Amino acid sequence: MHGESLLYLSAELIIMLSVILVAAKVGGEIAERYLKIPALIGELCAGILIGPHALGGIRFFDLAGPMFHEVGKLATDASGHLPEVPEPAIPFALYFVGQLGAVLLLFEAGLETDRKRFLRFIRPATAVALGGIIFPFGLGALVTWWFGYANFNSIQEAIPALFVGAILTATSVGITARVLTDISRLDSIEGVIILAAAVVDDVLGIVLVAIVVGIEAEGSVSGGSVALLIVKAIGFWLGLTLIGSILANRISRMTMWFKSDGSTLVLAITLGFIAASVAEIYFGLAMIIGAFSMGLALSATLLKEYTIFAIRNGGSILVPVFFCVIGMQVDLTAIWESDNLGRLALFAFAVTVIAIVTKVAGAGLPVMAVGYGKQRSWRIGLGMLPRGEVALIVAEIGRASGIIGRDIFTVAIVMTVVTTIIAPIFLVKAFGPRQPRRQGHAPTNAH
Repeated sequence: MHGESLLYLSAELIIMLSVILVAAKVGGEIAERYLKIPALIGELCAGILIGPHALGGIRFFDLAGPMFHEVGKLATDASGHLPEVPEPAIPFALYFVGQLGAVLLLFEAGLETDRKRFLRFIRPATAVALGGIIFPFGLGALVTWWFGYANFNSIQEAIPALFVGAILTATSVGITARVLTDISRLDSIEGVIILAAAVVDDVLGIVLVAIVVGIEAEGSVSGGSVALLIVKAIGFWLGLTLIGSILANRISRMTMWFKSDGSTLVLAITLGFIAASVAEIYFGLAMIIGAFSMGLALSATLLKEYTIFAIRNGGSILVPVFFCVIGMQVDLTAIWESDNLGRLALFAFAVTVIAIVTKVAGAGLPVMAVGYGKQRSWRIGLGMLPRGEVALIVAEIGRASGIIGRDIFTVAIVMTVVTTIIAPIFLVKAFGPRQPRRQGHAPTNAH
């Protein structure tokens, strides 16, 4: 049939991407120019507006067939992976394009981070990550019990509370990296600590989710499997760090040996894509952590200087798609469909307040305790605040696994939206006036 041909599906995807790009750019322009807030908030809100639970659910607006309706339904299995390509195929394709934007964003962030400085601040970053996990996890579980959504009579009955705690530990490094890149503070002390903490946060977050899901499925989880997760995650990061210390310049020279137009750029981006895929498939880490790690490994090479300008320009196309697609997966209508709206609203308010306070304080106080001062501690705490796509993915794992019900899932969405919107606003204000961005070389070969 005509409607099932690959060319027809490709045409639908192109239309959808066109709508998303225009909506994201209009939203970003309004946010930045008129509201004086980061552009990514406008892109996120544009995604919510054109998504399947708002205008995208109205038939006359549905320019691309069923895609608007399906993009918010990318169910994941217990491991956080798509179990199969959804039908129709376009929602997956759209999600894929958004993930390309995320990978490119974090690859650029890694390239723009000083590797030696990053390693120098890894100890305070670890303290930041631990504080930003322990406090949200503990108080998130406690407030879930307080509102009667779980109890601590047995480990099985406590699982919903533990999972809410796990959701609250999430940090969206993609959102923070975008803000820091936009205001040219990525390589500041605070920026380096935030990004290093996000790497540790991702590893510990994966372990927490795996433990809770394992308890739900098996009744318990072995110490050996947890240890294996930690070893694999740390091993991947240390491996790329070793590459950065020993082989990065050699890799840089090999890629720059190619002289045809665009070859150096293509090979550089390919390295980021390979690292992202290996991190996800073989080590259980998020793709963005793999991309960031490869960028960090190459950050002190000539390859970085010759490609960063072009990578940045490419990101200006794909990165807004990423934030818009995040918005399209948010379903705020679920709030009004609850059987007990008052109780749910209070629970959502309490969880959101706890998510904000525990993350900012939990991440900020450890660095203040070792002498970084109140201002830097405040900035670092805010940098770890946005939950973004990470919390949405973790919440979907819990929903798909039957660990949490619709009410808790809805509360997770509300908390995610609020923290994702307010964090960039306060982070920009905390850093003060925007700094001019450094420009890399942009020779013909890089394009």
